Amino acid sequence: NGITFLRKKHWEEHYTLSLELFNLAANCALANGDIISLKLLSQQVMKNAQSFEDTLNVSYFVTCSMGYSSRLPLSLEKGLDILSKLGIDLLGCGSNVEACVKDTKDLLSAYTYDELLNARRMTDST
Repeated sequence: NGITFLRKKHWEEHYTLSLELFNLAANCALANGDIISLKLLSQQVMKNAQSFEDTLNVSYFVTCSMGYSSRLPLSLEKGLDILSKLGIDLLGCGSNVEACVKDTKDLLSAYTYDELLNARRMTDST
């Protein structure tokens, strides 16, 4: 892969290229189910990132891997933490994701599957 061609100090000398290669490699690791490589790649990005925004891709991949590996509560917590750091707070969830999921299930239980599938798409994002 392209990472093998990078020289020492590549994060300092070729930051954008390094970030792109590590993000792509992490995405491939997720697609292949290679959680160990994903962890190692994401750790490198987290260590060398120049901004929080530069960590978002690998954070997304790691969050997805948690969900795929039956660690959904942890995945949800991580996702909510990332959203919070971006200034997006989901009202009503607080820190108890399981209670929020239960509340959502209770609200949706009043509808049939057909009603949900045929519901009009929301247009107001607020």
